[in-house]
Amino acid sequence: MRVKCPNLSNEAIVSDDPELAAAISSALARRDTYLPVIDGPRLTRPDHAPDVIRRIATISRAGAKSTLLAGLSVAARESLIARLPDNHARVIGFDDVAALSVDPKRVERDRLVWGRDRIGLGLLTALYAGRLIEFTDEVSPRHAVPSKSGHLVICEAHEPVSEVIAANYAYSLNAGLHIFEETDEVEGKALLEALYSIDAPGVNAAAERARLSARMRELVGAVDLPANGSLTFIVRQLPIGIAFPELPGTHLFTYPDLGRAIVNGLAAEQQGTRGTNIAVLVNPQKVAAPEIEAAAKLLPERKIFVRGYEGGGANVRAVSEMVDLFPYDLLLFATHCGDASGYRWTYEYLDSEGINRRLIVDVAIGVGHTDDDDILRVMQYNRFHSLDGVDWNDPVAKADLYVGSAIRDWSELVRDKDFEPIHTEPLDRVLGSAVLAMADNNYLPMPRALACEGSPIIFNNACVSWHELAGRFMFTDARAYIGTLYPVSDIEAEAVAVSILGKHFGKALPHALWSAQNGVYGEGSDRRPYIVSGVYPQRLRSTREDVPRRIISKLWNGLRYWKKRAGEVGEDEPNRKKDFDEIANYYAREFPSFRDRWFARPAKPGN
Repeated sequence: MRVKCPNLSNEAIVSDDPELAAAISSALARRDTYLPVIDGPRLTRPDHAPDVIRRIATISRAGAKSTLLAGLSVAARESLIARLPDNHARVIGFDDVAALSVDPKRVERDRLVWGRDRIGLGLLTALYAGRLIEFTDEVSPRHAVPSKSGHLVICEAHEPVSEVIAANYAYSLNAGLHIFEETDEVEGKALLEALYSIDAPGVNAAAERARLSARMRELVGAVDLPANGSLTFIVRQLPIGIAFPELPGTHLFTYPDLGRAIVNGLAAEQQGTRGTNIAVLVNPQKVAAPEIEAAAKLLPERKIFVRGYEGGGANVRAVSEMVDLFPYDLLLFATHCGDASGYRWTYEYLDSEGINRRLIVDVAIGVGHTDDDDILRVMQYNRFHSLDGVDWNDPVAKADLYVGSAIRDWSELVRDKDFEPIHTEPLDRVLGSAVLAMADNNYLPMPRALACEGSPIIFNNACVSWHELAGRFMFTDARAYIGTLYPVSDIEAEAVAVSILGKHFGKALPHALWSAQNGVYGEGSDRRPYIVSGVYPQRLRSTREDVPRRIISKLWNGLRYWKKRAGEVGEDEPNRKKDFDEIANYYAREFPSFRDRWFARPAKPGN
């Protein structure tokens, strides 16, 4: 059953108050239209400025003509208003809800009274009934809201604001909504680790797949699946969709930034938008990668421009710069993926509250070359192991741990070259580091942005590539991410990729992947290594476009912008200036190279 992409509303909501966000949504949401709800910027983070910028970019991508700020701190409101156009934002409270209603009949009808949990179910119930919603301390009903279109949203009860976002997403698709209890954090991590290790020596892979699938289905509980329908799973961390192989499905994460992820996907499918016209293929030749050769033939047949990084050209520096800065729409990796070896570092320090701290951090690194032959660029992944003797990844023990300013202070201290760990030891594996093997070294994907501030589709056809990397790429604005849960053979990798890029090209991406895996593994098989993240109604598709002209314009504008930014940095920020100079240098190399390859007479492109 085809799922139609909804329009985007002229309004957007930024809120940290789930009840207020739900009340406003019950007044503003329209059928077949998605009303964006975004959580507020996290100003307690050491790097909170980018968090504000990301929300401004999402509002712009959604095309919102006005933004309603609801239930935010004064600091969060001011940080957004300072960057939004004049008179664009309004501060809204509960008293303003009725006046916002797009349908007078909603105001005339009795309000739906709901409890303070299962807010998403209450909001969707109110929307389908054409009523406003209000909240009391009574117990909320638990029954699911049935689908009207054949699509069902299955959401984990983890973040109340995410439930509001899930309800708005479901309403825009005329979908149903089922909410299941939050999965215990320890069990969730154990299930993920079991998936990660499913091909380890001594493990019966088929029996383990059956066990994991059965347990995840138990976690969701009794659910009425739509006949011949489709599913969106909104989860904290688990790939619940593997437990429901009978229907095509996709995944989104409850936190962080669910609202941004939905806007990224739906905005790309609005009428008149560009297709996936520019593809990049990465093959460091670390594995047999017949899918790369197949993609290089199939994509041009779809009128898609293809650029390749192969062998020594697929080195850490070239690939990491491309991932961040080149304007692609589709990125296909074919290489090894897995957790890297690293180190365990122990720090002792006095935090800003006067408390003596002992923080143990597991560290993995990725190394690439720079313009200076004597300097390497190092990307670092940190995984907190313990604070003051308490396991950071044990939610029970951590519940009584006073964190205070410990992590923020450590983040500031490590910028000082004189602040060193008091003890180091090697580790065979840093959990969650998830590196990709390039021709020279490991690439540790920690992108600043993607595709020249774009929102591409990432197809990571490497073994065990969904763990960690789906979240990282979605956080940096990938609109969809396809990866694997456990190892796949070269034959499988080629067959799935060729099926998606060939026979099932143009279908909704989750349906294309579902059909591809049915074809490769059989409809009755529980082997479903591939999983997709992103909104359901998005596709691989091409549109008519002068692609070389678009690329040269993007490269030229990038060069001008980053040269200007580098020139504005003061002498007191040498590291920042160096970063901006390196970005400008990338465009300074790419622009003339691409111009000379694709344009007979060099000329400065238009904007």
